[in-house]
Amino acid sequence: MRKKYKIVLGTYITVGVLVSGLYIWHNQKTLADYRLAANYSAAMAFEETVSAARGLSDALEKSVYAVGGSMSGKVCSEIYANALAAEAALSTLPFSTLELEQVSAFLNRTGDYAYTVNFGAVEDGFTDEQRTEFAEMSVIADSLTDYLEELRSGVNSGIITMDSREEDRRNVFPDDETEKLSARLYRYEKEFQPMAELIYDGKHGKTQDKAVNGNLSREEMIALAAQYAGVKQEELQKEYDYQGTEGRCCYSAGDMSICVSPAGVESMQNRRLVGEIKISREQAEAIAEDFLEKQGFENMELVDGEPDGAVYNMRFCKLEQDALCLNNEIKISVAMDNGAVHGLNTLSYSAGDTDAQWKISQEEAMKSIPDSLKCAAGRRIIKQSPAGRDYGCYEFSCADARGMGVRIYVDADSGKQCDIVFEKK
Repeated sequence: MRKKYKIVLGTYITVGVLVSGLYIWHNQKTLADYRLAANYSAAMAFEETVSAARGLSDALEKSVYAVGGSMSGKVCSEIYANALAAEAALSTLPFSTLELEQVSAFLNRTGDYAYTVNFGAVEDGFTDEQRTEFAEMSVIADSLTDYLEELRSGVNSGIITMDSREEDRRNVFPDDETEKLSARLYRYEKEFQPMAELIYDGKHGKTQDKAVNGNLSREEMIALAAQYAGVKQEELQKEYDYQGTEGRCCYSAGDMSICVSPAGVESMQNRRLVGEIKISREQAEAIAEDFLEKQGFENMELVDGEPDGAVYNMRFCKLEQDALCLNNEIKISVAMDNGAVHGLNTLSYSAGDTDAQWKISQEEAMKSIPDSLKCAAGRRIIKQSPAGRDYGCYEFSCADARGMGVRIYVDADSGKQCDIVFEKK
């Protein structure tokens, strides 16, 4: 019996060793497959980066010879597409590309500039100034592409080693003399000479620095905070201040928090729990309008309101020349249990007027509306470009054949469509 027990035990141990060996062998093979796939993926990402950079360089060079709106628009599309592709491929390389700040900024600015220019180029073609800017970008893109192709040759010949995320996590470093791709790119980043900031009406365009609004003294700021909170100045407690150009300070009084700057009160928030609803939305809107008027916010119009439990959140926009300034707004909340102002945000509000103009009439602007849309109403508004430029615009509320709401925006200067927004279903 004892001998039989030993035989059975030995059999189980043998089987266990064999199973463990097979499991380890399978995992090693799977890990090797994963490593092979990761290396292939990294190599493909770098190939796509080089290819997109070459496409960007070629497209930028075409801008020098492009004549007419049609060809100029096509070139802009190629520049934009290749800039996006290069940035996307760069971000998929197997190492952190956050340090490649200057290279990424160049790709983003180039694509954004082409995207912005394309809106006018499709009709008139490139201006001399735009050709000059594209030519400068072309020189930088060509230099970047040459360097990337040089690195690709180094990777293919084994002089440069492709990075591995697995080795980075395990802190494994090769013993040979090969240099990693990331190290070469980081070195190039330090030597990369970015072009000067461009002045254009796009997201990455340079705009004039905004002057710091307001000249309230610290004593006046405290008095204003107390006025909004409805308490005496000595009841305010200082929470923090920000020693920047805004000179922002934050105070508290009971459940109320108030942030104020030399320009005035920026925000106010009540932390108390709101009870049962006792007033209507119409009453809350009237309370908000009265509060804003008493605090000196003139020509404000309610744009929309949405309840959040027992708190009614509203958005008011400023009226200028009978036009609604969509980017000049105040957000205010009213507690629907006692009708008190529960929250306020004026960070997007400016008391000054814009230089928006309306060179065409609403009737002329309607010529840009497709016949397939039925328009119920139109109004003058002031929109803001990606670079922060305010411009006059006509907004037309329309509906298509299915009854879906569509808002068409027409530039009041050129008479061209400048935006299309679908209504929420």
